[in-house]
Amino acid sequence: MIQLSKILCPTDYSKTSDKAVRYAIELGRKVDAHVRFLHIMQPENIAEKTAFSYGVSKKGGKADVVSEEFRKLLMDEKKKGLSADILILRGNPYDAIIEQSNVWGADLLVMGSHGRTGLNRILMGSVAEAVFHAVDVPVLLVKQEAVDKATKDYS
Repeated sequence: MIQLSKILCPTDYSKTSDKAVRYAIELGRKVDAHVRFLHIMQPENIAEKTAFSYGVSKKGGKADVVSEEFRKLLMDEKKKGLSADILILRGNPYDAIIEQSNVWGADLLVMGSHGRTGLNRILMGSVAEAVFHAVDVPVLLVKQEAVDKATKDYS
């Protein structure tokens, strides 16, 4: 039997990652897993690597890095019983996602994907695709154009 207890969901607060966030929330709720949302900020200089938790810097950096909309969504879902947290890191998204997946021991990654093809994919690259090939855990890629099957509970 497959046991999912830790779901890692990288987010950049875009519409694409919003769909992945909603899938991670619903999946986490259905399988009673803890969901860790991961937001990666670009480093101010190449050598900087700082960890944040819940938007509060551990090393005195910017404090308000979680959008108010995301913060509200997370608090609402936690009130409904979802086990979740958010971790904010500075660094390269590809490296940070892979490192956090390994260090935290994620059982599943849920990531948004722009679904770029052809020249756009070659020029822009794909963090989601690179992570997919680099990690040893299952990855659920939620395309931007994906039908929204995750339903919002209005109760």
